Amino acid sequence: MTKPLCRASLSFVLSSLLLASTVARAESPIPQEPETPATQPAAEPVPPTEVPVPAVPEAPAAPVVPPTPAAPSSTPAAPTEEQLPVLTALYPLWENTARVLQHRSLYLGTSNAEFGLFGVAQLGTRPLSFIFRTPNIHAKLRLLSRERLEVAAHAEVVVFLPGSSEAFTSSNYISRLDTRDILLTVVPVGATASFQIMPWLYLHGTTTVMGMFDDGPYLNRLVLGINLVAEFLALQHHSVRVHASEVGFWDHDFNMLGASYCYRRSWFEFQVGYYYRFFGNDGRQTSPLIALGAYL
Repeated sequence: MTKPLCRASLSFVLSSLLLASTVARAESPIPQEPETPATQPAAEPVPPTEVPVPAVPEAPAAPVVPPTPAAPSSTPAAPTEEQLPVLTALYPLWENTARVLQHRSLYLGTSNAEFGLFGVAQLGTRPLSFIFRTPNIHAKLRLLSRERLEVAAHAEVVVFLPGSSEAFTSSNYISRLDTRDILLTVVPVGATASFQIMPWLYLHGTTTVMGMFDDGPYLNRLVLGINLVAEFLALQHHSVRVHASEVGFWDHDFNMLGASYCYRRSWFEFQVGYYYRFFGNDGRQTSPLIALGAYL
């Protein structure tokens, strides 16, 4: 009996193993088939979305802005030239300014011809005076230059040839001298300070000691004179000036009062003025003055 029981149990075990293996084979392909559609990794083409990254390096190109500083450098140059006071005085001998021309710059005018030397000095003459037999030469040297103050020294030599007082137009000084038969030499030496009170207002003060040298009737002597000029820069190209002088002091010669107008544009300059001179007991004298000039 035991043999048939053993065979039955063995056959039962074999049949159960075969059944288990068939069940395992039937169950294993079902989960593996869904894994084979491992096409999901194909979703990895997402990396192309990294294309926008190259846009970042374009930022450094912005510093191309440097061309802008060139614009401000050109704008201030024009207005500063218009704010300068006059270079040459209209009334001769006693009036001056502390301004000097730049090196090798030239000013040609009817009242003055000036040449700049090294930016601190200038040499000049009064051309029309030669026509009236009055040769002359003058020089100016800058002593001090600050933001609002300039100081300069000046000297001049004027020679009145015999007969110069008989010219149909004579200088403001020799109009009261008779030089028909004499040679008169005049040497004015002095200093001028030009001060900017306001951007539109300048004050020019000049102190002059004039030496007179003559072998004839005129005594060799020194004459002291002080001149003040208030210059108003009214508009961009226009200025108006008020003039006042005292010449002689304790040995009084004359007082002067006047007004003038100046027009400046680029290289061109035009000045016109009218002056009164008061001589005490000798009455008064009027003098209209006109000057044209060019900066070269």
